[in-house]
Amino acid sequence: MRRIAVLDLNTDPTQVPYTVRHVDRQAVFFFDAGSPIYELVDPDGNAYVLQAYCIGVDPTLSEADLPGLGDRLDLPEGWTYRTRVLDEELIVDTSEAVATVLQDELENTYTLPY
Repeated sequence: MRRIAVLDLNTDPTQVPYTVRHVDRQAVFFFDAGSPIYELVDPDGNAYVLQAYCIGVDPTLSEADLPGLGDRLDLPEGWTYRTRVLDEELIVDTSEAVATVLQDELENTYTLPY
């Protein structure tokens, strides 16, 4: 067994889409230059990067579906979904900070880069 994350359960642990959670997972994610990334952007302009898509809610969801995923989401007022190609490598390093994450209604997980 290996610990991969610690969740603060002082708040309601129920999964609520588009609700920010703080996770102590001490992980680093690398996204290569020239690769597409998928982001949820909140009304304040914070862009959360898709780190993992889920097939638990929709077993047919695949990586090929991600560019058009925004059309399937019931985004809250002021939120947007976008795809962009990275000009340079993006490193999301939560090894020394608590990660800020959220999920959409399909349980895809997004992280706020620091």
